[in-house]
Amino acid sequence: MLQIVGALILLIAGFAILRLLFRALISTASALAGLILLCLFGPALLAGYITERITRLFHIRWLAGVFLTIAGMIISFMWGLDGKHIALEAHTFDSVKFILTTALAGGLLAVPLQIKNIQQNGITPEDISKEINGYYCCFYTAFFLMACSACAPLIALQYDISPSLMWWGGLLYWLAALVTLLWAASQIQALKKLTCAISQTLEEQPVLNSKSWLTSLQNDYSLPDSLTERIWLTLISQRISRGELREFELADGNWLLNNAWYERNMAGFNEQLKENLSFTPDELKTLFRNRLNLSPEANDDFLDRCLDGGDWYPFSEGRRFVSFHHVDELRICASCGLTEVHHAPENHKPDPEWYCSSLCRETETLCQEIYERPYNSFISDATANGLILMKLPETWSTNEKMFASGGQGHGFAAERGNHIVDRVRLKNARILGDNNARNGADRLVSGTEIQTKYCSTAARSVGAAFDGQNGQYRYMGNNGPMQLEVPRDQYAGAVETMRNKIREGKVPGVTDPAEASRLIRRGHLTYTQARNITRFGTIESVTYDIAEGSVVSLAAGGISFALTASVFWLSTGDRDAALQTAAVQAGKTFTRTLAVYVTTQQLHRLSVVQGMLKHIDFSTASPTVRLALQKGTGAGN
Repeated sequence: MLQIVGALILLIAGFAILRLLFRALISTASALAGLILLCLFGPALLAGYITERITRLFHIRWLAGVFLTIAGMIISFMWGLDGKHIALEAHTFDSVKFILTTALAGGLLAVPLQIKNIQQNGITPEDISKEINGYYCCFYTAFFLMACSACAPLIALQYDISPSLMWWGGLLYWLAALVTLLWAASQIQALKKLTCAISQTLEEQPVLNSKSWLTSLQNDYSLPDSLTERIWLTLISQRISRGELREFELADGNWLLNNAWYERNMAGFNEQLKENLSFTPDELKTLFRNRLNLSPEANDDFLDRCLDGGDWYPFSEGRRFVSFHHVDELRICASCGLTEVHHAPENHKPDPEWYCSSLCRETETLCQEIYERPYNSFISDATANGLILMKLPETWSTNEKMFASGGQGHGFAAERGNHIVDRVRLKNARILGDNNARNGADRLVSGTEIQTKYCSTAARSVGAAFDGQNGQYRYMGNNGPMQLEVPRDQYAGAVETMRNKIREGKVPGVTDPAEASRLIRRGHLTYTQARNITRFGTIESVTYDIAEGSVVSLAAGGISFALTASVFWLSTGDRDAALQTAAVQAGKTFTRTLAVYVTTQQLHRLSVVQGMLKHIDFSTASPTVRLALQKGTGAGN
């Protein structure tokens, strides 16, 4: 059995190696073939490119081509009919073949006529200058390839190389010249046919889908897709700028419509719109049908966004379309935009600002007050509100376990309260307990791992750190047992309890009872203070919230100071007044932010508020929004 498995493994490995070798062989062969082709045809291509650049520089590109073709034709006839070539016999394929390629090259010199035909369809020589340059480059390259083909027999005679080998080499060069000329001719013909097809289609088809039409053109013509798209865009842009075409970006892509045809169709439709005051979406769709020959998706999108004979208005019964002819019969709420029909008596001056309800009127008044509020006051309020909105959801979620009614929130309160005191004393302190690591540290202070336990008695606080099954100390760090932080008022009793645990051998790695004073850490808070932090309205809870909120409030005050000082100084140029005003606004921002923060966190401690949040229904929200809201408010806990 093992032999079979081993054989299968070797077989699979062998196939994998063969596959890699095959790929390497293909890559090597491709690179070698490319190098050979470059050596064979690269010089002729380079010579053709240089000749095209030089003749273009002196504006003799076409004229030089004429002289080259005439000379080539004379030489070809001398070789093919009179046998003037040293190594080629007259009236044979080897000598006559040059007449064919030279004649084909002469046909390529009709490029000015081709360009003229292309220009009639709206394309200028500048639009296809790159393609024309490539066309002439192919023309000159073909002559250099023919020269290489004609020289092949001479090289065989001069250097005593196999005539058969050089014959095949000469034929290869001649075929390369023929293919080059045919390719250039096909490209210019395809370009002419493409421009004709685009112009003809635009004349015959009043409605076209841009994407599908362009894809069809790219499939029908042997031109690079980028060139086809560039020519297409040029011709379309010209007609749009001349007002011959309209382009609409609709649901399933861009649509091109003949402008005269579009206006005739829409003029009749706009007259029909005047017959009724308003139309529901279904009524409008029935009236419009598909008079523009669009797809169903595009037709619906056009009705929703692109009708120019009227507009959609929000009525109390839903959206309705109203022709501009009947707009004077409507009145629109200046605040929410709600619309209703209003038949005003003759000579009645319409109210420029109508409100559909007292709420809208009050909203508009409030918006006006905000608009007229001084910059420094607006910046102060905006900064405070912005930071509160950013920070409060995070803090609310973090403190949910601490304030939850009926829970052991005072333990979390002790962790965070002691953490704040350590930070105030400029110690390097971090909260670690939020990662929920099993038997992990709650806090890290100056490199010391700490586990916090706040229970009603010293014995319970210490006992909570020991395993209930075997009684061993649970919290072990990298350097042995972690420090156990207990309420400040339980320190002495906790040390005595820990000594007894050490004597009983329940603290791994510690045998000296005197080590108990090192393992027990006196907390900054008493047990009662930790419990009071979780309660509404106590001195401890307010102090805790002020300490937390001061961080946010200082940030808000600093931003408010910087913005107010900058705006005031840029407006007045008075630096002293700017600093004074900024200081006052920073103080207001700090106070307002702190007051809102403390008030919100105090309300979070009320069981009534917690109970109400747990019954919030997020079922209609999307899953992502629902998860974010539940985490932010604690409603899902």
